Amino acid sequence: MGIGLALLLSLLAAWRPSAGGRIAAVLFALIAAGFLIAAYSARSWNDAYQALVAVLGAVAFWASPYYLDGGVEEAWPRRLQASYFVLLGVFAASLFGLGEHWSLLALWVAVEATTLSSVALVGLRPGVHTFEAAWKYLMLAGMGGLIALAGVVMIGGGSTQTAAAGAILLVVGFGAKAGLVPLHTWLPDAHAQAPAPVSALLSGAELAGILWVLHTGLQQTRALLHGAAWPNDLLIGLGLLSLVVGVGAMAGQRNLKRLLAYSSVEHMGVIALGMGFGGIGLVGALLHVITHGLAKSQCFFVSGEIQTRYGTVDGTKIGGLHQGMPWGSGGLLIGLAALAGVPPLGPFFSEWLVAAGGLAQGATVIPAILMLALLALGFIAIAYRAPRLWYQPTPGTRLSAEGALEVAPTVLLSALLLISGFAVPWLLRWHLPH
Repeated sequence: MGIGLALLLSLLAAWRPSAGGRIAAVLFALIAAGFLIAAYSARSWNDAYQALVAVLGAVAFWASPYYLDGGVEEAWPRRLQASYFVLLGVFAASLFGLGEHWSLLALWVAVEATTLSSVALVGLRPGVHTFEAAWKYLMLAGMGGLIALAGVVMIGGGSTQTAAAGAILLVVGFGAKAGLVPLHTWLPDAHAQAPAPVSALLSGAELAGILWVLHTGLQQTRALLHGAAWPNDLLIGLGLLSLVVGVGAMAGQRNLKRLLAYSSVEHMGVIALGMGFGGIGLVGALLHVITHGLAKSQCFFVSGEIQTRYGTVDGTKIGGLHQGMPWGSGGLLIGLAALAGVPPLGPFFSEWLVAAGGLAQGATVIPAILMLALLALGFIAIAYRAPRLWYQPTPGTRLSAEGALEVAPTVLLSALLLISGFAVPWLLRWHLPH
């Protein structure tokens, strides 16, 4: 349902960007409600993930016309806007595919569709920097796709030897696409150049969805590997490495979108750790897909509003957000607080469940402790940068007041983030799949 409707609505939005984008957003919201009901009834993780995609898709289609109009920058040409909405629909449709109960090969096709459509969106607007970012993304993610395909084929061989090699190739290939270190270098550049609604979908839904496909593939190899633990150990190692690099890079970032990109590297490390820990750690990882997706998308959508108003996302040139953008700055504050792990917001609880999964097993206590220490450093990095966006001197440009329709996505995601923390204990009663 989601795939076909996403493609159809993208054509409507391409025909009439402003009105069509809003109609598409409303219908995406209705789809999200349907997936939430299905997820609750069947206690299905796949439906919960597709509900997340539908919510973020709704906000992306609603916010895109405001972003494409340019604000203080030049508006996108009409034909380019039409191409943007068609590609955005293909991107959303492929994200829905990541949550389907398909074979591993079919899921690989969906992953490739997300890569190709998002690469096109990153490089859609002409420019040297956008082309360079899209090219780097295509090369690294394309290489990862070929490696992952080899893994899928080898797992299909059915023997212990080919399954072991296939598991390694899956981790390397899908890990590159999900932004796990060391093949993460495309991610900051892609986020810095991509339209903000695209960055929100890419970071909020695509990266974690690919990790879920990776987990599905590794689960299929478990019987062939006779329950061997080394694939989980590999995920734990890459997760810790991603946390180290992500947190370390966040400390030196002045560009808001690059800061959020390295935060994505950090949080993909958390999800990889939870999948490696297993048990309650896996439940935490699955919940973190949702809570992180809401928080990161919130921040990227507001960064798009900042860019259209200030003409930049350079933190040294942005100030007085509490005066110029009271609603947007409030949403950004909630989103950054969630990414920093401030209670009682959802990411705090999902991160704690991941850590609890590691602390519950003697072999993974040290990685869990390291994870908590690195998350504390990530909190400091965000806490150091964020106040400057609010209270450093305001640039000379006089900003227009935020409109009610413009801030609607920020209000929606803020409400969902605030609810998410209180909903985690209730969600645990679902007994999500291990």
